[in-house]
Amino acid sequence: MVRRQAPSAYIVLDPGHGGQDPGAVAPDGTREADLNLAQALTLKEYLVALGYRVGFTRTSDVYVPLSERIAMARRMGARLFISVHHDTPTASRPGVYYSPHPGSEELARTVAAALGEGAWVRPSSASRFGRLYIDDFPGPAILVEFGPTRPISRAERIARAQAVASPIAEFARRWTA
Repeated sequence: MVRRQAPSAYIVLDPGHGGQDPGAVAPDGTREADLNLAQALTLKEYLVALGYRVGFTRTSDVYVPLSERIAMARRMGARLFISVHHDTPTASRPGVYYSPHPGSEELARTVAAALGEGAWVRPSSASRFGRLYIDDFPGPAILVEFGPTRPISRAERIARAQAVASPIAEFARRWTA
């Protein structure tokens, strides 16, 4: 990869769950929190290679309260907020929730298209948990369910990161121009 000049956009990746909150757990013990962190770290490599500055709400297996995740992103000057998750072990396909803020639905649809045919897109209000914390971020914010919680190879993580990095970068370029 050729590193490009860094645009002004700062993207914050939020690996969901962590610490005492494992998220979904597969029958073999695979923890969603671990998958989320690994996927976010891999995605960062590709976004940085495309010239973007990337921050994290966590870079190790620690619990960070939801309100603090948004506060961290604000302190970092984030222009985009992307929460990285994996769905229940029985989920059949990936999908993306989006906040009600301008740009969020467009970003969600862009990422869902990159995740492949059949990926769903829903407003955050349609979450089974009700209102999502991404709604508290003042700019474009999405929560990506990369697929079911199950063992995932490095090659699969890389393929997912490659698939969504360019569409995210293109959206960021247009949104922050």
